Amino acid sequence: MNNKFFSLTFLVFMVFLSLTVSISAKPQQVESVEYRILEEENHASLIDTGPSILVFTDHHEYEVFYKTIHIDREPVPVPPEADFTGNIVIFLTYGEKRTSGFSIEIRKLYTRGNALVIRAVLRSPPDDSFLSQVITQPYLILQAAWEGYIRVELIDETGDLLDHANF
Repeated sequence: MNNKFFSLTFLVFMVFLSLTVSISAKPQQVESVEYRILEEENHASLIDTGPSILVFTDHHEYEVFYKTIHIDREPVPVPPEADFTGNIVIFLTYGEKRTSGFSIEIRKLYTRGNALVIRAVLRSPPDDSFLSQVITQPYLILQAAWEGYIRVELIDETGDLLDHANF
């Protein structure tokens, strides 16, 4: 009888343990985040080997940075309008390139835990294209809904972390 009781108790314990482990092992919820591209250009007056991101949470910081990356233009252009009510602005670059023809493609923005994740790829020019030999720095400025996250991550297609910003 002790053996049957022990076996039954052990079986109930194992079932309970497996249910507990399976419930706690659920993957984190991933939710898409709305965004809009404010600007997409090929040159910034900024030395950056990239890939990198910068996050702006207020209009003043954004305006100062925008003027900095356009310091070589006369007159310095006005920054694209950004709404900081419930949003953040993100500058994303893959650094300097030796030719024209590169661009950045956003694949998806989503939340993972307390982080906003940007999945992006650098698009290279086609192999058979005629390219000007000029230093470029493709970049994007985008506005994304801010939902209380404290970190922004830039990842590539395979999920490798390229850069991050804590704020």
